[in-house]
Amino acid sequence: MTEEELIEEGFNRIDVPVEESGDKNDYHYYIFSFGNGFTLYSSENTDSPGNKWRVTFDEFSDNITDIEDIQVLIALFKKWKVI
Repeated sequence: MTEEELIEEGFNRIDVPVEESGDKNDYHYYIFSFGNGFTLYSSENTDSPGNKWRVTFDEFSDNITDIEDIQVLIALFKKWKVI
């Protein structure tokens, strides 16, 4: 999925400056919070070559790489009034 698709789905960008991270460069990633403690986290821009972003769901280790899967997940949480 692309960075633009994450933004369109309502993900919020989190910027992490060098001073905060201790890394050589600034970086950013995206989150989508469901409001009940569950959060989707994207990969970092430095770990998303070719604009191929991945998303993880809290402590689950599997990556979601298809924007349609993200859309279904968000739609289900909205239907269940979790968000």
